Amino acid sequence: MLIQERVSEHATRLTPADRRVLEVLLSHPTEAAFLRAEEVADRAGVHQAAATRLAQRLGFGGYPELRSALQTELLGGIGPGERVRRRLQHTSRDNLLQELVDEELASLAELPRHVSQSEIDDIAGRVSAARRVFLYGHGNSSVLVELMQRRLRRFGVDTVVLDGPGRDVAERLLGLTADDLLLAFAFLRAPGALESMLGYAAERGTPSVVVTDTLRSLHPAPTVLVAAPRGSGREFQSLTVPMALANALVLTIARNSPDSSISSLDRLGSLLERFEL
Repeated sequence: MLIQERVSEHATRLTPADRRVLEVLLSHPTEAAFLRAEEVADRAGVHQAAATRLAQRLGFGGYPELRSALQTELLGGIGPGERVRRRLQHTSRDNLLQELVDEELASLAELPRHVSQSEIDDIAGRVSAARRVFLYGHGNSSVLVELMQRRLRRFGVDTVVLDGPGRDVAERLLGLTADDLLLAFAFLRAPGALESMLGYAAERGTPSVVVTDTLRSLHPAPTVLVAAPRGSGREFQSLTVPMALANALVLTIARNSPDSSISSLDRLGSLLERFEL
């Protein structure tokens, strides 16, 4: 039974607190489907127990079951083709570009509400302090890994890209130490390898950072997690928001460590002239 159907069935039993929790869950389903009970309750302005009571009134054993049902409704059985199809269904043929730009601008405008500059400063400091930065991203996220590798390499940061078969990833991770940093990008669903990497990083005492849209319940949890929605998970989504985060991180590193980063770029310019590039 869908969540909306359960709500309709038990509507007469719902309290004002229940309805405030439901407003949070149903108004931003892509984000809310991955929030913990205390986070949902905080946004609704009610006691944490209200989220659990709502779940029970709707016939679930507890809030984790309700959240699992929300995730299934959000992601279950929806492939890439269906997400594009759903986006096109409410997009004008004549104004596709304008409507896409408007939606991306709206998502970007919301970004500072979900990720603060202080969080970016924290990650930038970890990158600058790391002996090596191990980068991971699967599928579309690999675009962000390529961007970060190029940008960090130009700053003189030693990077290791974790790609290829599991054996290759394991060999590259073998030398991971507490002086390194694991920086990963993952969206909608956690790749199977990601939690294995986070577990190994925790064993080695290596700090880890995950940039995501909805994956707030990774286990083990990374040292730092920043999450910003990219729109509806049931429709086509772009990388505009995480790309903006990646660029903000790069510029923050340059601002905070100009002697090393800007000097490295100057040396690169001179080196390129030698190669007549």
